[in-house]
Amino acid sequence: MTNLFLEHPRSVCLTYYDHFKLSMKFSYKFCIASLKAFIHAMFPFMFIKSTTQIVSDIENQLKTNKCD
Repeated sequence: MTNLFLEHPRSVCLTYYDHFKLSMKFSYKFCIASLKAFIHAMFPFMFIKSTTQIVSDIENQLKTNKCD
């Protein structure tokens, strides 16, 4: 059973706790991005670049958290 919780975090060179923190950070960022995209849909002049910036930020974070 422990393997189910540790296999993926280990495959990306993270502890379970570090993986949890990183995933929660992404969850928060995606939630904010979703709200901004929703507002942008109704008010196109607001949050014009926010989705692109958040996606880029998450992509960069994923690249820096790879195993070397």
